[in-house]
Amino acid sequence: MKHIKYLALGLLLVAALLIVTGCTTTPTAWPGLTADDETIYATLLDGQVHALNPDNGHEMWVFPNAPPAKSGLGCQGPAQSAGLYASPVLNEEKVFVVGHDGQAYALDKTNGVQQWIFSNQEETKSGLAGLFSERKNPAIIGSPTLDGDILYIPSADRNLYAVDAESGLKKWVFQADDAIWASPLVTENRLYIAVMDHKLYCLDKETQTEIWTFDVGGAIPSTPALAGDTIYIGSLARKVFAVDADTGQERWSFEAGSWVWATPLVISDTVYVSEIDGTLYALDAENGAKRWEFIAGGKIQGAPAYADGILYLTSEDMNLYALDAATGTQKWQFTASAALVSGPVLVDDTLYVADMNNKVYALSTESGVQKWLYDPNPEK
Repeated sequence: MKHIKYLALGLLLVAALLIVTGCTTTPTAWPGLTADDETIYATLLDGQVHALNPDNGHEMWVFPNAPPAKSGLGCQGPAQSAGLYASPVLNEEKVFVVGHDGQAYALDKTNGVQQWIFSNQEETKSGLAGLFSERKNPAIIGSPTLDGDILYIPSADRNLYAVDAESGLKKWVFQADDAIWASPLVTENRLYIAVMDHKLYCLDKETQTEIWTFDVGGAIPSTPALAGDTIYIGSLARKVFAVDADTGQERWSFEAGSWVWATPLVISDTVYVSEIDGTLYALDAENGAKRWEFIAGGKIQGAPAYADGILYLTSEDMNLYALDAATGTQKWQFTASAALVSGPVLVDDTLYVADMNNKVYALSTESGVQKWLYDPNPEK
């Protein structure tokens, strides 16, 4: 496969509403997708990981074998559902998934058999993360980041855990001043950690020593993007920032109309940024000047995917839009059966996307024509 795109990790509005209210019986999950050369891995609203054949959508295995029990986030006691917010992460042998129960699982890629489990149940904090303090397992909302043999796991308990990917044993912990929802950005020598206390932390990867911090003036729910020597950060301060990756000095900022939730996408000299009210902006990567904007029919929570001059954008209006990346002109759209809160995954000439009705679609990148549909509960 020539193109493999992981689902963008800035899809956290639902989490914010559920966490703040703590009073809902809605399943604490949303769909996420990841792909390798042989399998599509889908975390769906049933709290399960579904391994699918990419050619026809046939189910290969499911973990766990039965959906976990559903419960609210706080009004009726601790949640019992291991709801999944994050897309799986892969290496050659394992699938790594994390849940609202504060646990990370390593599964065998071929059959879904659990290899190990890591739990953050010993850690409870105050502040925003303290909303989870009655629970033994503070929620993990963002996907882990895999770097060699280390799995970096963000957590709402304010901690970033470095875990051995082979054994699941904890190696070290970095504690921030508030919840960490976003996947960390890892380079050869540095860790960039976006925190809900409004700061981006730059750490030495080996020693975890703080090199610099940058305050964006609002919570940072999603992973920044790195292109060259510049980091691009979205925030709930309704701004996008370009920051020098080495020094943490601001290069420019762009004022958006509402929260910037998803990870920015950088292609060549353009930064694509979506805001929660349904607008996608194309910005000049050098100075932040707006080149064009596209307004979808609903909220945008996921970052777009890109291939061969085309952007693929999902929206809560149930539509997936194909846009000319240079102009923002719409080429086609596909309408699902429910809201699309997660960005698409792109593999060769096929797009994979999951909706809030628990359905996974395979679409042609050229036309948006549906190739197959996976529904784990077709009788409903």
